Amino acid sequence: MKINKNLLFSFFIIAIGILSCKKENVQRSDIETLRHATNSNVNLDSSEAIASITRQKLQELYDISALYTSGNRNTAIDSLNYRQIQGYFIKKDSGNVSNLFKELDSLKVRYVKIKNVEISTEIKEKDTLDFAKYTVEYRNSEQKSLGEFTKKSQYDLIKKTGKIKNEFKFYFVSIDIPEKDSISSGVIK
Repeated sequence: MKINKNLLFSFFIIAIGILSCKKENVQRSDIETLRHATNSNVNLDSSEAIASITRQKLQELYDISALYTSGNRNTAIDSLNYRQIQGYFIKKDSGNVSNLFKELDSLKVRYVKIKNVEISTEIKEKDTLDFAKYTVEYRNSEQKSLGEFTKKSQYDLIKKTGKIKNEFKFYFVSIDIPEKDSISSGVIK
């Protein structure tokens, strides 16, 4: 009888030990998700594919911009990053990202997370304009959130001529377009 009590007590302790082990829910980063992803059974319609590509391009642009603004801006790596940033735009102009750099600098942003990308198309006269509205979360060097901001950017898909049919190149026309004020200017007396 004494052996049975000890055996029963041992099983009870082992069961409590197993049940008390807490499995932590570890979230994978986007890079880990991409690293372990496969191309099997991925079916996206064109708008989902464009939204996914737009999110990826925005994330890349903001990541490189945060890296650039955290540096001295006078090293070979910084100039390489700047050329890479300019490669995301149709026009290679410093005005493309000057406001973005100012914002990242003033908030001392080191990490950026792009969320909630919504694409839309506007037709103005004979032109079709493509826009992406998204949320940007800025984080400092200690990974503390500095805030989330809603942004709007214009992009363009330019058809490439080549061997692959329907191949496009993605470019930003402008990044972080300011929202128009809904209050019309009135007469001041």
